[in-house]
Amino acid sequence: MSLEKIANIHKFFTEFYFSKKILGWGRKPSYYKAEAYAQKHGLQCLCSEDGFIRSLGLGKEGYQPLSIVVDQTGIYFDSTVTSDLEKLILQEEHIELNQRAKKAIQFILAHQITKYNQSFNDLNPAVITALKNTENILLIDQTFGDESIKFAGANAGTFKQMLKQAHQNHPNATIWIKTHPDVLAGKSQGHFATEDFRLPYVKAITDHVNPFALFSSFSEVYVVSSQMGFEALLAGKRVHCFGIPWYAGWGITNDRYAPIQILQNRRGINRSLEHLFACAYLKYARYVSPITQESCELEDILKMLIPNIEFQKKLPGSVIAYGFSPWKKQFICDFLNFPKTTIQFKKFFKPAKKEHVLAWGQKAKLLKDLGYKNVITVEDGFIRSIGLGANLIRPCSLVFDDIGIYYDATSPSRIEQLFNNIQSLDTEQQLRVDRLLKNLRRLEISKYNVGVNQDIERPSKDKKIILVVGQVEDDMSIQLGGVDIKTNLKLLQQVRLDHPQAYVIYKPHPDVEAGLRLGKISTETTYLYADQIEKSISIQRLFDVVDELHTISSLSGFEALIRGVKVYCYGLPFYAGWGLTTDRHKCIRRNNTLDLQRLVYVTLIEYPTYNLAHTAKMDIPLVNPEDVIDYIEAHRLTTIYQSNTLKNLFAKLLRRVSFWKK
Repeated sequence: MSLEKIANIHKFFTEFYFSKKILGWGRKPSYYKAEAYAQKHGLQCLCSEDGFIRSLGLGKEGYQPLSIVVDQTGIYFDSTVTSDLEKLILQEEHIELNQRAKKAIQFILAHQITKYNQSFNDLNPAVITALKNTENILLIDQTFGDESIKFAGANAGTFKQMLKQAHQNHPNATIWIKTHPDVLAGKSQGHFATEDFRLPYVKAITDHVNPFALFSSFSEVYVVSSQMGFEALLAGKRVHCFGIPWYAGWGITNDRYAPIQILQNRRGINRSLEHLFACAYLKYARYVSPITQESCELEDILKMLIPNIEFQKKLPGSVIAYGFSPWKKQFICDFLNFPKTTIQFKKFFKPAKKEHVLAWGQKAKLLKDLGYKNVITVEDGFIRSIGLGANLIRPCSLVFDDIGIYYDATSPSRIEQLFNNIQSLDTEQQLRVDRLLKNLRRLEISKYNVGVNQDIERPSKDKKIILVVGQVEDDMSIQLGGVDIKTNLKLLQQVRLDHPQAYVIYKPHPDVEAGLRLGKISTETTYLYADQIEKSISIQRLFDVVDELHTISSLSGFEALIRGVKVYCYGLPFYAGWGLTTDRHKCIRRNNTLDLQRLVYVTLIEYPTYNLAHTAKMDIPLVNPEDVIDYIEAHRLTTIYQSNTLKNLFAKLLRRVSFWKK
């Protein structure tokens, strides 16, 4: 990728922004032109390259880098001369930096984060079988013409020498040659010919497998100059170098076969693995966050990659998106813009039953009723937006449920399975939930983040105060989550019947109040059962003055639990039946008892996905809930939705058109 095409390129070079310097890339011909120009005009020439944790997809497929290195002396893969990275490694080790490096390494190993973090395949079953009960040695191929080979003192013939030596060292072992991702993608060619793979002791791994998943089957790894050699070191493998990559010559690799003479007596001192990692990943490489579009640290990139890595594991390679409106098509693509995922939209013609299908809400249920098995139901998430969905406000969160859907209590769902299976949280997960809860409460975050955040006094000092939450009556959450009570009026009547002495506040649903959905109760009728109607004040402020919240299946019940309010459920919302609510009905499938931390972890971290539109600039589809909360905090004051805007009027018009069609 050329420098001018890199998103936020100037953010990688902040300290050079106001100085005149020449920038080249790697050791390409363009770099030497840049170097000659710099020498002619008395300027400094900097050399840049991709970082070690680069992106989701391949650079050759146009994916933007999250990391770049900038070198004022040489470049890390050119071992014929010194580099800034080499100078950093030569410095004394620091305990604190090494501890930070150790923590980052553990995180990388736990989540198998590598240079390109696209969807990986499992090993071929035949390969898995062949790996059993034998000695196996891994040999890493590289792309033909890779600059790092030449500048590591090696050439194309080195790969054949490496294969020969590996066989001599391990005569009874199978030598497995791992093909480079660019070769698998058809973008480059490798170094081994057909006759090499005909040798009885040689086998090929052509599956697109995560390097860290691959290392588990091997004790020793042979490389020329591949970065995969350093990843093998991180995984605790013995690494034999046949070139001089940046991590060779420091006492952690076997350099017996490497052209050590090209170092000209440089390096030659022992350094720890943590120190090498700290110098390369923490000090040498630079990172820009797709979320803030500003310079950031490695840890920020690692955390941001997790939801993208995990969601790719769940997502089929090819999906049919069925029945999506033009408006929904726009943001669905943003959530699913992964390197190995293809989406085909169909509106009128139903997909084949064998295909993997995405469908929204009720359309997904209709497909399942017709016998479709591979249906993923899409719905709004729980921290959705600043503004109502009915007003065509783009969501920041969606759920993709491959079993059912969270609001359908009539059948199992992915969230229900997660609740049933979750055990205790580890310390990091507990701390994360605590921070999340603190911010949700402090910022008064809800699903739509609408309403006036003004203080309200407790309306009665001597009565129990009950908040009754209205819902959209034709919404699937009532139709499939309600049991015997499925209207706002019946709910209100039941609450008053059960609590004749309580002070009852009724809060209608924003979409109903805006005239966009069904479920309105006339003012006169409401006051027969409620003491107060509250339309404008945000529900978060109401939580401060009420003792109980009563609902059929509203998400506000979950939001009330977060804020310590007692919740009564008249239907079976996803958060009912786990020991945290008072329930009118029971669901026999729900057989775990949860605390609030685990309920929140599944509901806001594990189950939904999150997206911010501007991260597409750096080819990152998903973010974390914390990022969406930060976004809402930063933008809420400037984007709070007013009911008389053009979008609101347009949304109402679309509603009427849909009614006419019916």
